[in-house]
Amino acid sequence: MLRKLIMLVVVVAVFSAGVSALEWEAIDWGQDVVLNPSTGLPSIVFYVTLEYSGSPNSYDFEGGWKAYEIVNGQQIELSISPASAFLRGEKLRIYTATSQIPIEEGKSYKATFALEDTVNNLSYERSFSYNAGGTVLPYGISLQGWDGSDDIDLSKLPDEELEELAVLHSQIKRFVESPEPQTLTAFLRGDAAARPDTAILLNGSIDDGEEVDRCTYTACGAGCCSTCIEHEEEEEEEEEEDPSEEPAPDVKIECIMYEGEHFEEDGNEYVQLKNYGDLAQDLLGWTLYNKNKRQHTFTFTESFMLEPEMSVRIYTNEEYAGEDDFFFGLEESLWTNVIQYPLSLVLIPVPPNISAPAGSPITFSVTLTLYTYFIETQGDIGSIQNELAQFEQEFSGYIYAGSESSILGGSKTLFVHELAWQVLEAASREIRNR
Repeated sequence: MLRKLIMLVVVVAVFSAGVSALEWEAIDWGQDVVLNPSTGLPSIVFYVTLEYSGSPNSYDFEGGWKAYEIVNGQQIELSISPASAFLRGEKLRIYTATSQIPIEEGKSYKATFALEDTVNNLSYERSFSYNAGGTVLPYGISLQGWDGSDDIDLSKLPDEELEELAVLHSQIKRFVESPEPQTLTAFLRGDAAARPDTAILLNGSIDDGEEVDRCTYTACGAGCCSTCIEHEEEEEEEEEEDPSEEPAPDVKIECIMYEGEHFEEDGNEYVQLKNYGDLAQDLLGWTLYNKNKRQHTFTFTESFMLEPEMSVRIYTNEEYAGEDDFFFGLEESLWTNVIQYPLSLVLIPVPPNISAPAGSPITFSVTLTLYTYFIETQGDIGSIQNELAQFEQEFSGYIYAGSESSILGGSKTLFVHELAWQVLEAASREIRNR
C-alpha cells in the first residue's frame, strides 16, 4: 500500500456554502496482500474509497472496521488499527483501510466496514472475505546475524519450509543462468522494459522466399503502432534516388500494433504493411512471420494488389479483422508487449545495516516466489520499483531463463538475488543430510 494512511477520527467541518442532498459512492474497494518489511511475513489489508456527490457543509462519522479470523467456522475478532485519509480533488473522497492483518496459508479471514455520516444521513456497508488456501505466501526465516559471507545453517528450519526452498533450487537449476550478475534496477530497465521482437516479410514462402523487409521493434507504450528500428535507421541514412532509375514497388512493414485487449490473448493486435513505392505490388505468395515464433506464419494465398501508398493489416485473430483485412487465425498473442513471459522475482530483503545485536534475529523473507509480477505495461515496472523501494537497497543477482512451465507460476524469466541463491543452495544441502 503506497497511500499515506492517517488515523480516522470523528470530524466536524463547517463550511459557509449550503449544499443539496448528498450521496456516497464507493469508487474503489478490495484487498491487497502485502509483505511486512519488519517481520518478513505476509499480511492482508482491506480498503474502501468513498466519494461525496458534492461538497458537504459538515460531516460527523460513526462506525468503522472489524476484522476476523475464521477458525472451525467461528469468527474470532482480531485487534486492528484502522486508518483513513481525506482526499481532496474535484470531489471529496474518504480512503479508509484496516491495518495489516498477518495471514497464514490455508486460513480464512473476514472484514466488515460500516460507516455513517450522521450529519448528511449517509451510510455505507460492505463485507470482505479472503481465503489464503492454495496461495503461495512469503514467509520469514530468522537468521542470527548472517551477513552472506559464510555458509548459512538451516538445520533448525522446519521440514516443510526447507522442502519448498529445496524444490525451488532444483527448478531454477534447470534454467539458463546469465553469464554476469546485474542489479534488479538494470534488469527492470533493460530486459523487462525493452525486449525486442522481430517481424519478417518474405516475397514467397519461408522455404524459398527472399527477405523483403524486417521490423525489429521495442514495445514502448500503450495505444501506439510501433515503428521499426531498422526503418528509423534507414530514414537517417536515406540517399537521393537517381531519377533515371525505373520506379519499383516498395512494400514494407509500416508498424506493429502489439498491444491488444488482453495480455497473452491480444487477438486484435496486427501488423500493417504499406506500399511506399510508385507501382502496385501483387502480394500473392508473400509470407509474414514472427522471428521468435516461426511456427506461426501468414501467407497471401490469393492475388492481392497493394497499390502505391496503400496499407493492409494482418490481424492475429480472425474475430477482429475487417472485410478488407487478413488474419493469422490465432487466439493467443503473437507479438511481444513488454515482456514475453511473466517475471518472477526471488528476493531476500536485507536491512541496510546487516549487523544485529547478539541474540537479535535478522529477518530475511524467502518463498517460492516472494514477488511475482505480470508485466503488461511500462507502468507496471514503475509500480514494482516503488514497492521494492521500501527495502532501501539495491538487489544484485542473476537472471535465469527457462523454456518450460514450472511450479514457479509458469514463469520463464527470473531474477534471483545473490543472497537468496545462497539460502536455496543451503536448503538443498540440508535436505540431503536429513
